[in-house]
Amino acid sequence: MTAEPPGEKFQPPTSADASRILAGLSPVTQRSRRLARDAMLGRPLLAWGLAWAAGAVVYQFVAGPAGAALGTAACAAAAAATWAVRPRDVRLGSERRFALIWVVFLAISPLLVAVAAPANAHIMVVFLASLWAVAMLLYGLGLQDLPLAAVGLVTLVVAAAARIFAPRSALLAVGMAGGLAMAALGVWRMRWRTGRPR
Repeated sequence: MTAEPPGEKFQPPTSADASRILAGLSPVTQRSRRLARDAMLGRPLLAWGLAWAAGAVVYQFVAGPAGAALGTAACAAAAAATWAVRPRDVRLGSERRFALIWVVFLAISPLLVAVAAPANAHIMVVFLASLWAVAMLLYGLGLQDLPLAAVGLVTLVVAAAARIFAPRSALLAVGMAGGLAMAALGVWRMRWRTGRPR
């Protein structure tokens, strides 16, 4: 049993009280989510952005198997860097689920390429970049990460426009647009390391 203070009658909290409490907690929850997201994705975004830009330049200007090998090596280096540098002490609640979706999407990309049957290697790379841009867009929307979703959308729009208006430069345009956008977002998100979180 609990005794009520003399002269006071206990009033259970109302739904309005609960709404006010939850409204007060919401900014803290959102800030925590942003900090965790920035800490987890900053350096991987920088690595992938640089790999996209470098790979696009190599694919565009280095002909034959050498260009394909160097471009693939840039992507492999970005994948290794992503695994090596991502913080192990920061996890988003939905990270594993969305990471699995990413892995599945990347794994089935060759099947989609086989279905689409691009005319040449350059078109195939642009097609793959477009698929991964769609994945970024959906991943960003799923995690309420609008800047990342915007990077995916911009990359997809650039890919479509370049294929229509400048098909010979589409690969370079997509790689530079998507790569520089990812790298810039990664650098912006790494500011948490300097003690200036958003």
